[in-house]
Amino acid sequence: MTDVGNQWLGDSIPDIKLTKAQTLVVNALTVNPKLASYGDVSEIAAKAGVNSSSVSRTAQALGYRGWADLQRELRARYLVHISNTEPFMHRAQLHSPMHDSLAHDAENLRLTMDSIDPQAANDAVTALCDARRIIVVGQGSYSAAAVAFAHLLATTGYPASFEGRAGVHLASAAGSLGPGDALVVFHLWRPLKHLTVAAKLARQAGAEVIAVTDLKSTDLARASNHLLLVPSEGVSVYQSATASLSVAYGLVAGMEAREPERVKAGIERTSRFWNELDLYTD
Repeated sequence: MTDVGNQWLGDSIPDIKLTKAQTLVVNALTVNPKLASYGDVSEIAAKAGVNSSSVSRTAQALGYRGWADLQRELRARYLVHISNTEPFMHRAQLHSPMHDSLAHDAENLRLTMDSIDPQAANDAVTALCDARRIIVVGQGSYSAAAVAFAHLLATTGYPASFEGRAGVHLASAAGSLGPGDALVVFHLWRPLKHLTVAAKLARQAGAEVIAVTDLKSTDLARASNHLLLVPSEGVSVYQSATASLSVAYGLVAGMEAREPERVKAGIERTSRFWNELDLYTD
């Protein structure tokens, strides 16, 4: 169990032998304290990658009457934990490259909360929900957020796809966009000409362009309808994509809040395919 899990779960999860599915459930509870405290059985199951009955059986295996009984315990511990936890940046500095990087990313996330206007985020969410087709692009190591975002959208039933190639592939993808479509560009550090040109052409064709980037005064920023600025400075030779990935999750959360029934139906449909394909071992 992680240190975070130990801090808020305490002894609510006994040290006993669990099945693989039960271990997946406990891991999901450990790293998702808010979801564990307030989510329903299906949400916990989806996060753990198991079926709902596995969540109930896990609670019973841990000595609780069922999921509701375990969740009451978790919620009480969560509320105590969040009321007594000091902000991360106020903790003692451990002075190691790993902890320096984690601390810097925590600061990047704090800065992102200040840099992104709530209305701009809401407008981007609206454009995504209304889009008949969504193409997400990104290049190199900074495409990690783009890959995750496109995958999450497709999983929840939105018509989204990822294009990580340049040249004719990018031209074909961006060139097919028009009114009613959306292009989402994840781009950090030095501006890439082909991504900028793709954004310009997509907007000229009538598509909505959403840019998640770290530079405000660039042609890419000016080509976008919706600009979401994220800090990207890292502690090593590479930039950090942590904030852009968090923004991707935030956009998905905003879409779920705006269209909960659509997202629920999409996840249920995808889950049926997962079950039919027999993807999991439990």
